[in-house]
Amino acid sequence: MHGELTERAVVPTTTMAWSPTRAGVDEKLLELTPDGRRRTALVRLAPGAVLPALGEGCLDVFVLAGELRDERVIHTSGAYLHTPVGALHTKTGCTLFVKQRPARRRARHVLDTRMVVFERSHTVGLWSAPLHDDLDGKVVLLRFDPGTAIATHRHDDGEEFFVLDGEVRDEFGSYATHCWVRQPPGSYHRIESRGGCLFLTFAHHLAC
Repeated sequence: MHGELTERAVVPTTTMAWSPTRAGVDEKLLELTPDGRRRTALVRLAPGAVLPALGEGCLDVFVLAGELRDERVIHTSGAYLHTPVGALHTKTGCTLFVKQRPARRRARHVLDTRMVVFERSHTVGLWSAPLHDDLDGKVVLLRFDPGTAIATHRHDDGEEFFVLDGEVRDEFGSYATHCWVRQPPGSYHRIESRGGCLFLTFAHHLAC
């Protein structure tokens, strides 16, 4: 499933059906590489379910709805976790965006994105809030004010983004809420949002 990292991929998840993978766990699989080291999915956990610990590396988890728990704290809607692969669970049920990827540094980082401070970028109307940055890649929240456009630019190391709210478009198409897009290394595009949007982006991680 979209396992070739040199190819562009677009998945509008709202049109996908949930697939049960085990008791209490449904998913919409977006990406799975042949070696199983990279896996991206929307995951829905029923009350009392455990997020499966598949393989090694790190997880990037964004809580879309409900609450997720670990041994330390309860993470509610809007929480972002960068954590080594391990057991996470829920008592009440939740829906998550989950990315599993290789990690040279097995760090843990948690924050509530509802509390982050956005900073102005080099483009008028574009705001950014860094969530995590290490040897294995960079994770940032990007917010477009209505009418914001970024001129044609190149992603030398590739980029992925997941639209959390609103809509964004480029010369290849339009991407609404809960659409996942992968721009391969060396790709170009011009991107804009007419009505404004918020999305989660991953950069400098495809070569790790």
